[in-house]
Amino acid sequence: MKKYTALIVCAIGMSSSLLEAKAVEAAQNNGAELDISSCSTAEVGIYDFKARPVDIVLVAPQVRFKKRSIAQLVNPLGIVVEDIDPVTYGMVDGDKLFAQIARAVKKPD
Repeated sequence: MKKYTALIVCAIGMSSSLLEAKAVEAAQNNGAELDISSCSTAEVGIYDFKARPVDIVLVAPQVRFKKRSIAQLVNPLGIVVEDIDPVTYGMVDGDKLFAQIARAVKKPD
């Protein structure tokens, strides 16, 4: 079973909880496992990526302006950084978010 780990960065680290649940459900429906959590833009600067590694950091639409600084922080660790599509985020579309994660993070079969 493919296992993915993801971190959503949003304004205060709370609005993403519904999207997290829907994405986990979508992963299960696709025979995969998804460990996903959220943090605020303030918390991402002190997040310990070595102790709690992730495959991908997803940047919520309302904090897209932080993407470059987040990428500078995590790209040296081999972590992918992508924006979450505003429609995916707004519609709480876990299927589309999981598809984005699976596409961005290549896992061996």
